[in-house]
This record gives sequence, C-alpha cells and structure tokens, in this order.
Amino acid sequence: MYALELNRLPSSFINLPSAVIETIGQAPKLQIYSPHLRPLRLLQKLHRGRIRKLILRTSSPFQLRIGKRLLVTSDNRNIPAIYRSVPRLKIRAGPAFGTGEHATTHLCLRYLTKFLTSPRSSRTTPKVLDLGCGSGILALACARLGAHAEGWDNDSSAIQEAQRNRQLNRLAPRTHFRVADALRSALPPAHLILANLYDSLLLHLLPRLEKHRKAGTGLILSGILSGQEKQILRTAHKLGWKLQHRGRLGRWFCLQFCA
Repeated sequence: MYALELNRLPSSFINLPSAVIETIGQAPKLQIYSPHLRPLRLLQKLHRGRIRKLILRTSSPFQLRIGKRLLVTSDNRNIPAIYRSVPRLKIRAGPAFGTGEHATTHLCLRYLTKFLTSPRSSRTTPKVLDLGCGSGILALACARLGAHAEGWDNDSSAIQEAQRNRQLNRLAPRTHFRVADALRSALPPAHLILANLYDSLLLHLLPRLEKHRKAGTGLILSGILSGQEKQILRTAHKLGWKLQHRGRLGRWFCLQFCA
C-alpha cells in the first residue's frame, strides 16, 4: 500500500480512499491511498506532494461481541459458554480492510444488527447492499443474521478476500460480491444500504440514492471523522433523509438514516 501526502487539500474530487491527518500545532494534511503507484504518481503531477510506502501491520487475533446478537472472531480461540449460541462470523486476518477491530466497522456492525433483528425486518428476508465491502465483513454479518447481501468494491483484491471469507463461513448461497463502482454503476433495490467509505465519497453517493429513499430503504454511513459528520448530516437532511442514530467511537462517527 502507498500513500500520497499533500500539504494542501485539493478542491477537485479524488476517487481513491483518503483521510485528513491532523496533528496539534501543524496544518492538516491529506493522505491518499492506493495499492498501486501509477494513480498516485498521476495525482502527484497535479498536486505535488510526497509518496511513501506504508507498512501494514499484521492483524492480531481478536474477538468482537455485538451484544448477544453476533460474535466476530479471527481465530479458533475458546468461546465463552454464554456466547456459544450466538451467531458467529469468522474473518481471517487478510489484506483487505474490515476485520471488526476498526471503530468504523464496529459501529456499522452495531447498527446493522439492530436493524436486522428488529420486528420490522423479521417479516421478510431483507436485501442488503454493502458499498465498499472490503473483506466482506458487513455483508457476511448480514447474511449470518438471515439477510441476502451483495457487496461491491472497486478493488479486485478486496473482492477476492471477501470471497475467501464467504467460503470460510459457508455463506455462498446468501452473499454475492462483485467489482463495481458505486458512483457509476446502477444500484439495485435494497432494504438496507451500508457504506463504510470516506466523507467525500459519501457526499457524492447520497444524491444517487433518491430512488432508495423513496422506496423506504434504510441507510448506514460510516468512515466519517469527527468534524466531517456535519456536512454529511446537512446534505442528507437536504435530500430528505431522517437521522435515526448517531454513533461515535473515538474520532469516528457512524450515521443511520431512514426515509
């Protein structure tokens, strides 16, 4: 993985994962990420900046409990007796984003389990669309809870990892993963849309969801740093979405909307 670090925030939209890095006493910097050098070198010609290689740490074994609704684990460690009857999901420590350790994934899991275990969702088999699915953890969690889930990502290596996790959990009949761009491809109908992305991409995504809002689709947005949630809330409100829940873990926000 590589990162292009810019001292100035570009005004134009960049269709790559990015994050604003804030350090006390210093001006904020934008980091743009890609597993390949070529797209970063093209951006570097336009905006200058410095490219550096990121060293990704190996994920340590983890176990994440979402109340008594879901248990996410990365290994075969002993499960406490009280949780042995809880639906379980195993996510291997692979290269794609999303093991459950990160606050944004944790928040999404918290809200999607509430949505899918509500009396309203139990009346039918929910259809879930996970945009930017990474390792597939959110789509697979939905499938484990009884939904049919489709995961999209524009990174083919992430889709390969999601498919491996699907095999690991024997959830092939309930899940489908594909390489697709959420800003260009037509989005299928769904009862719930998950988008654990980043703020600029979420702002471009929201106007594309008008048909889903009118159809009563639920919406969970995450990957939002503290301070970024205000613009997303304003944009969603203007487009007619109603805020149901606002969750925060550390510097990260997760927002759940209804029509």
